Amino acid sequence: GMDLTADGDSTVAVRAAADGQIVRLRRNDRGFGRAVYVAHDNGWVTVYAHMSGFAPALMPAVRAAAAGRDGFMFNAWQRPPIPVKRGQVLGWIGTSGTDLVHLHFELREKGAPINPLTHGLPVPDIQAPTIRRLLFVPRSASAHVAGALDEHVVEVPADGRVAAPIRLDGDVVLYVEAPDHIDGSPRDLTAWQLALEVDGRPWHLTRYDEVSYADDRYTELDFHLEREARKEGRFNALFRQGPRARVHARPGRSFSKLKRGTHPAVVRVTDAAGNHREVRFTLEVGPAEAPCAPKPAKLGRGTAAPPPPGRLWRERLLLVPIEGLCGAGERLDVQVDGRRLKPGKGYRISRLGGQPAVALDLPADKDARVEIGVAGPAGRPTWTTIQSHGLKAGVTAEAGDLQFTVGDDALFFPFPTEISRADANPGGPGLEVVGPLYRMSNRFVPAKAFSRLGLRRPPGGTGHVGVYVLDGDRWWYIGGRDEPTHTIGGSVHPADVALMRDMAAPVVGEPRVEAHPAGPRMILPVSDAGAGLSSIEVTVDGRPAYVERQKAFDRVIWLPLRPIKPGEHRLKVKARDRSGRETVVEKTLIWPDG
Repeated sequence: GMDLTADGDSTVAVRAAADGQIVRLRRNDRGFGRAVYVAHDNGWVTVYAHMSGFAPALMPAVRAAAAGRDGFMFNAWQRPPIPVKRGQVLGWIGTSGTDLVHLHFELREKGAPINPLTHGLPVPDIQAPTIRRLLFVPRSASAHVAGALDEHVVEVPADGRVAAPIRLDGDVVLYVEAPDHIDGSPRDLTAWQLALEVDGRPWHLTRYDEVSYADDRYTELDFHLEREARKEGRFNALFRQGPRARVHARPGRSFSKLKRGTHPAVVRVTDAAGNHREVRFTLEVGPAEAPCAPKPAKLGRGTAAPPPPGRLWRERLLLVPIEGLCGAGERLDVQVDGRRLKPGKGYRISRLGGQPAVALDLPADKDARVEIGVAGPAGRPTWTTIQSHGLKAGVTAEAGDLQFTVGDDALFFPFPTEISRADANPGGPGLEVVGPLYRMSNRFVPAKAFSRLGLRRPPGGTGHVGVYVLDGDRWWYIGGRDEPTHTIGGSVHPADVALMRDMAAPVVGEPRVEAHPAGPRMILPVSDAGAGLSSIEVTVDGRPAYVERQKAFDRVIWLPLRPIKPGEHRLKVKARDRSGRETVVEKTLIWPDG
């Protein structure tokens, strides 16, 4: 579909794209919000979503759909359907179910969304996509890019020709940051087609012609999740990982099978209007020189040291930077499950962040205990131990107070994780620390469904206590079901989690009424600093007022379906958060004339 903005103006009318019949009306405070579905004679269906209000011509059907329902939501198929003409107003652009004033427009064929831009939607576009950066990612201990195992970014010059060859070897994959724009809008869009050629032959092709709502989690296979989450750019994957995504018309692979030598390559990005841009570069395949070669040794007992904070997981690849590893006479002992590994086969010495690092590939679907011993020419060894937990369907990974049970259909493919206890729990606004912070590695590996995440409760760890995920400096509540020994939440990905107690009840602000083309509407601020809101009940003069929750704006909106008498009205609000804390307030609502 297409997201069409209106510079924050929620009074812009939404009009039917063509003659047809309205077959469905929906109202929700999530998902598509207020939405209209129009069927057309050629079999297509157009969808208009996130509207702030329905047009007057639709209000009889809206009132009928809402009648007798105990809540804001409805999903009403229209029998008989409602005839509509091209250009007829259906409603107004808005924020229902979303966080940006816009219209989400979809074109569907046989129930599946198809690209409106390649099926007749007239959007002015004479701008070619912009190719900003290439991103090379090594995924195994034997791989490298530019002699290291860091992600390697290549800035694309204005002429689209990267002069210096990219030196690499082994299991390396490629992403591209290539936003598209339509005329008059600075917003980054995803281009219609992204193609990679190597040695003059097709290597990978992504094409956004059609998607299925059954594939909603497959977008995780199509982008670099971590960089997107950190707002470091949207990078499209030019390879296949896990099952094939529908948009990958020709799924590519890593560069591991390329022969030693040079290989010309080109990434070509095309938008739906046919505008295109390309970048040409050269891959130079060959081994990297290790930063050093510590002497393999059978080391005895020594001093235990915590794993270095700079260690990195990238699916099966574990990188452990070790200060002083390349010093004169350094000895090294690397073991997995008590089995001593040989350099060059079981592990390699590479670079990460400019430091020498031990690199090794660990099992994806079973646990492994990694022990790394380092010693000078005559000194006692220092040992670091890292426990890896293989994640696959139905498996429970457990360390300390944390249990992570993988759902039966939660993963696209198995991968390992490390569970560690942080030195401190930083806490957060409106929250009291109940338990330690646990960190799980590989938090951005693609996944498709919830897994069960439990934390053991300490004495007194009940009462408004839940499982929270720490995302940057913000906490997110993911559940609070108490079992005999643990409190349970749910997470799609491994996460940094802790038990926290919600200390703050919801806060209800002052109501105001604003004009809108669909009629006057009440805006009421309602927020919660801890677990987040669970339910909001509103009555006006003792009668239920079914409000639209807008989580992104910490508010609710009441757009009455029938005229309200001007003057004072008694407003009562009961807001409850997910930890069970509740606020009940009564206020005066002044409704305007007209």
